[in-house]
Amino acid sequence: MQKNNKVDAEISLIKVPVNSKYEFELDQETDWVREFLLELNENATEKSPKQYLEDTSILITGTIEKKDKTDMGEFLLVTGIVQVDYVTECVRTLKPMTIELDVPFKVCFIDEALAESELFVDQDETYVEGEVYELYFFTKRIVNFRDMLHEQIFLNVDPYPILDAESKLDGVDSESHS
Repeated sequence: MQKNNKVDAEISLIKVPVNSKYEFELDQETDWVREFLLELNENATEKSPKQYLEDTSILITGTIEKKDKTDMGEFLLVTGIVQVDYVTECVRTLKPMTIELDVPFKVCFIDEALAESELFVDQDETYVEGEVYELYFFTKRIVNFRDMLHEQIFLNVDPYPILDAESKLDGVDSESHS
């Protein structure tokens, strides 16, 4: 297996040899990955999202493998994990808090021309190479790696983070009065 640490936001299938497997590792040193971290840090208001970069981190690791099958044509299998530490605010107290997020992913990119085929119509996952993968489509042999990762991350973000759910809020009577 080859090690190709960096991956572009868009991957051209023409540049990836069939039956090849690559390991990748991305962090906030990659511009388009840093944008995810900035977006995650937007809800914390004590500092700007850029100022929070030194206190936060993102690491995306995994493998990319290109295959070719008669019924699917060229496809890309991507497995990995996104590990993020970001700053946000508690929705109860508005105090800053750090969130750790680990998002594993297993994705299969196939040609968008297959989206309406009997095999894939209305499907969001597929069974290939003995495993189940979440299904994504590529256009004109270009895989939008950035959009897939963005979706994987933000589908797993808690929109209502709470710093300490058990704590009593100042000025709020915890006993109910009828």
